[in-house]
Amino acid sequence: MGRPKKENKMMSQEEIEHEIKLKELERDVIRQVVEARKSQKLSQRVVGERAGIIRETVAKIENNLNSPQINTLIKLLEPIGYTLGVVPLVKDEVETEEVSSELVSE
Repeated sequence: MGRPKKENKMMSQEEIEHEIKLKELERDVIRQVVEARKSQKLSQRVVGERAGIIRETVAKIENNLNSPQINTLIKLLEPIGYTLGVVPLVKDEVETEEVSSELVSE
């Protein structure tokens, strides 16, 4: 028995925009990982060796060719002296204003 096949369904414009935002967030995280590695003056090879990940995988992640699992990101960040954290998303000012005015009017 294999995995169930994904249904080919048309995505709405809203779903497409949401997927784009998620990919942008992922790219931002990866960009920060690269910046952290470079700030420590470490090569992909050295970080990979310390993390137990081959350099080619590190390169694919850093070039957004591979979407890493959370545990892989943690492994990459640990030898650099970083870890992952959970931070709130910044809402658009327009959305924040709408919520504020809704709260005031209630």
